[in-house]
Amino acid sequence: MPNKKFREHRYLNESGSKTGNWYMNRLDYFQFNEYPEYKKHKFFALFFGIGSFYCGLKILSISFIGTLVFYYLAYIFLLSFNLLRTKVCRYKGYFLYPKKWIKFFGAREIKTDLNDFDSVATMSKKQ
Repeated sequence: MPNKKFREHRYLNESGSKTGNWYMNRLDYFQFNEYPEYKKHKFFALFFGIGSFYCGLKILSISFIGTLVFYYLAYIFLLSFNLLRTKVCRYKGYFLYPKKWIKFFGAREIKTDLNDFDSVATMSKKQ
């Protein structure tokens, strides 16, 4: 069953609860499987994300542009860590996130049935 934590605000109250019971987000998000180097990539993403953030703090007094580069790298690595941790990704990608990495996760997508009862009920309610 998909995680309920990744629901967008526009779908929160469809069933009257905070998280909702229908999975309209299947059209916006996908889940992906683990792959052989999954744990290694997860560890490196966390390690380099924290390292880039720390280096950005150290370079802040020297160069603002250099700091932005390190903060961008920290953003990429920490967002990758979060995606690998939750195993949920958006089809459209994220702000300034490499599309190649989204395609990499998309190749490992878990196929879901969009015609199950909950999805059909949600789509008919939306219209």
